[in-house]
Amino acid sequence: MVGARGLRPALAIGLALAIVLDTAGQLLWKYAVETLPHTAQPWPAVDAVLGQPLFLLVIAVFLAQLINWLKVLDQADLSFAQPITSLSYVSVAGLSTLLYGEPIGPVKALGIACILGGVWVISQGHRPVAAESTP
Repeated sequence: MVGARGLRPALAIGLALAIVLDTAGQLLWKYAVETLPHTAQPWPAVDAVLGQPLFLLVIAVFLAQLINWLKVLDQADLSFAQPITSLSYVSVAGLSTLLYGEPIGPVKALGIACILGGVWVISQGHRPVAAESTP
């Protein structure tokens, strides 16, 4: 079934989920890193990461993202799907401002506008869909 704009609902859900999972993974990763003790030595840092349960959650989110991404790529061409999922850059920037107090200056705002414009342009064009695989 194809939606009114030519995008199948399953693909739209998969792309949205890819954006949500990427955003969640990046934000959780940042939070988990902030909980680590600061050390200049690599092995104590590795030990700290392995002992931090938040990193297991980060790994689980990225694993879910991988599984979802494989399903998305089964339904659409990479040249269509990847630019759409760049919306996670926008969501990460916005939520980083809200959660971590990171500023969005003029240059970052211009970058966000470029991403939004680019995604809009790509969404208006032909929606290439991955060919059905035959055994």
